[in-house]
Amino acid sequence: MEQQQVLQAFDDYEVYMESLQKTLSESDDAHKPIADGKWSIAQMVMHLAEWDRFIRSERLPHMEEGAHLDPLPEVDEFNRRAIDKADTMDFSSIVTQAIEERRLLRERLASATPSQWNAVFYVDDKNMTMGRYFGDLTEHDAHHFKQIDTFLT
Repeated sequence: MEQQQVLQAFDDYEVYMESLQKTLSESDDAHKPIADGKWSIAQMVMHLAEWDRFIRSERLPHMEEGAHLDPLPEVDEFNRRAIDKADTMDFSSIVTQAIEERRLLRERLASATPSQWNAVFYVDDKNMTMGRYFGDLTEHDAHHFKQIDTFLT
């Protein structure tokens, strides 16, 4: 994915989060599971925010030509901590945190040079570039947005 496409997707993410904040500000629906055994919207949003924080602080600084990034943390445990955190916060604060984490990540990506954007690095045995990595992230966002939209309609 091209750098400008990712930056636009990140701008769209902020607009989406702001719309959720308006839609759910007076509602308990944000903290209700979207289906049996599924997360709530608040938990999904915190999940996205925590992964953004991790990517910005632990991944992005190492995305250089030829680098081998550390394996992901234990994903289920990481997600559990994020959803537990969401359960202690009001929805407005969760959305504000998600917007801020994505804004900080966007800032860093906006300053990447073309050579940084296209540098090949490795996650496990898979070769990646920032374009591929953040293209995958926007697909992950879309997956959760679809779940949220389905619940809200």
